[in-house]
This record gives sequence, structure tokens and C-alpha cells, in this order.
Amino acid sequence: MLSLMVCGSPAASAAFVCPVQSAGADAAAVPAGQALGDANTLNGAIAALREKGLGNAMIVDRLIASYCPVVAGNAALNDDQKRAQVRHFAARTVRLVYALESAGAVFLDVPFRPDQIDAINARAAAERISPEAWVAGVVDRALKGAR
Repeated sequence: MLSLMVCGSPAASAAFVCPVQSAGADAAAVPAGQALGDANTLNGAIAALREKGLGNAMIVDRLIASYCPVVAGNAALNDDQKRAQVRHFAARTVRLVYALESAGAVFLDVPFRPDQIDAINARAAAERISPEAWVAGVVDRALKGAR
């Protein structure tokens, strides 16, 4: 899966390179990379790719491949910043693609500082649950206490 290749943990010295994606019949369904930053455009592209019969993994791959060249061409970013930006887009895209499949959950894109992530990971590990489950539990308890 392309998103794993782009989003994996690259060596610090590795140059930022976008994956090569062959142009398929579905290429016209994906808008230019920068436009994918808009939530409505991204949701529309997901819907259009679904109509073309692509599965979730291929939808994610196509969208990342379309977005990546815009990031690669941004001379203001260094390679690590480019990787981080594509990883952020990939994570958002994965959440959207899979969330649109089920209305049972809504995903929020919430930034945390590195020290907060370390604390969340440590507490989640202590409870033997995922960091996402730990954060969801904290929010659930806070909302129940706010009633």
C-alpha cells in the first residue's frame, strides 16, 4: 500500500521522494494536489473514486500520490517537513476514507505537543490500550462528569 511506503519511518538522511503512481482511468476523478487540502474537495474525490470501483486502500493511495507532488515542489519545506506534511495528509485521508464507510464514528484531527503524545502513549501502555482508546476514554469520562 502506497500510504505505508510514504508514511513509514524514513531514514533521516533519505531525500524526500514521491512514489510513482501509474495513471489509471480513475486519474481524472482526483483533483490537483493542493485542492485536496479542502475537506469538501477531498470528500468529493473519495466519493468519485468509490464510484469508479476502487477499494479503500487504492483510494488512499491515489489521493496521496496526487497530493505528494505539491508538497515535493514546496521549496520552503525541508525533507523532514515534507514527510511530516504528507504523513499528516495520509492520516487524515485514511480516517476520512474509512470513516465515510461507517457513520458510527466521527474522527477529529487534534494536534498534540510531543510531550503530550509521550504522556498519552505512556498512560495508554500502562492500561494496555491504544493511545486512541485512552484519549477517547478521557474525553468520555470528562463529558460524563460535565453533565
